Amino acid sequence: MKTLKVLTAFAVLIAVLNCSKITEKVGEKVEEKVNEEVKKNTEEMNKQLKQADSLMDVANEEIDKEKKITEALEEEKILKDPNGQWAVDAEASSSYGDAAGDQSWSPKQLTGAPNCERYGDNRNGWASKDADKGIEWVKLTFKNPVFATELRIRQNYNPGAIIKVELIDTDGKSHTIWSGADKTKYEQDAIQYFVSKFDKSTYKTKEVKITLATNTVDGWNEIDAVQLIGTDK
Repeated sequence: MKTLKVLTAFAVLIAVLNCSKITEKVGEKVEEKVNEEVKKNTEEMNKQLKQADSLMDVANEEIDKEKKITEALEEEKILKDPNGQWAVDAEASSSYGDAAGDQSWSPKQLTGAPNCERYGDNRNGWASKDADKGIEWVKLTFKNPVFATELRIRQNYNPGAIIKVELIDTDGKSHTIWSGADKTKYEQDAIQYFVSKFDKSTYKTKEVKITLATNTVDGWNEIDAVQLIGTDK
């Protein structure tokens, strides 16, 4: 009887051990299956993310292209403005390297239509002798005296330092049409116009003075060209 009990207990022990092994194998299979599913899902997710990134790149390229087209059309409109004229002569409080005449960064680089094609330091734009020094000015002369309504200042590098714009009438009197801190929201690393619109002047002008506080915007604050808008009546 005692032997039978021992054998029975032994049999039960064997069964438990076998069951444990079976459970362990089942657990391993389940874990393996789960890992396979996780790997499969991860690969699928990564594939979808790559596709999404690719679509986003295409969309960004299209947006960038549309933006450049818009900018080109706007620039063309300014260049062909029938009431606009570009400066024919210029002087400045200083120039980089004391440049004069046709030299790079000289006041003469302010005359004529825009010729700085890309944003950045450019020898075809005017730059003051020192960066961040403080007050600097440029004075421009245009061919035809007009009753002015607008001034467009094309800034090719570090825009935002302009603090005052004056029109000088044909009698030599100065009229401030704008002054203060430039609060224009300029796009980063892009050529930008400072635009001042005002009621038609009651006097004719063909001279403009622009004052900058170069210490308000880090680096050289370069200007490519200036356009005066107005009519002779």
